[in-house]
Amino acid sequence: MHAGYPIMAHKATAAQLVSTAHIRGKGLWGPIHELGHNQQRGCWEFRPNTTECTCNLWSVYVHEEVFGIERGKAHGAMGLEKRNGRAKTYAEGGKKLNTWSMWVALETYMQLQDKFGWDAFKKVFAAYFKISSPKDNNGKMNLYAVTFSQTVEMNLSAFFKSWGWPIDAATEEKLSTLPLWSDHPMVQYG
Repeated sequence: MHAGYPIMAHKATAAQLVSTAHIRGKGLWGPIHELGHNQQRGCWEFRPNTTECTCNLWSVYVHEEVFGIERGKAHGAMGLEKRNGRAKTYAEGGKKLNTWSMWVALETYMQLQDKFGWDAFKKVFAAYFKISSPKDNNGKMNLYAVTFSQTVEMNLSAFFKSWGWPIDAATEEKLSTLPLWSDHPMVQYG
């Protein structure tokens, strides 16, 4: 499949796209993933790391909220055991951003979603309509940390740093008056 509007796919997948029985039973991860690419915005994308990652936020959301399919059943890679394993492997591998991509990067966002829900993401994405974003990934990652933290009224700098994000001193200072998220899932990996 390929992102676009409409999405492009092989003819053989057409029957699945219009089968409500298939959609309610197994979902449509691939097509929703491709449509998710159309929702990505450069201001909160950290290319190349998130190119194949954040489009899956829509895959998870649509499967859970629209289709009523739990994320682990919507895609095998989204089961809790695999999610935890990826986070552990990434942390034990030194939390290197050059390996923070697709499924590993998605886990960062899923941990935020597990704690703060989908409404936090809706508010964060809406806030970006009023924000002027830096062009470099370091600046964009710091801005995202500030925006998400202010949205949920909690200091998430330690959480993002635990994923290897280049959170700078100015960002930490800006968020210092908010209560710290000290029991985030990555704490267990030091």
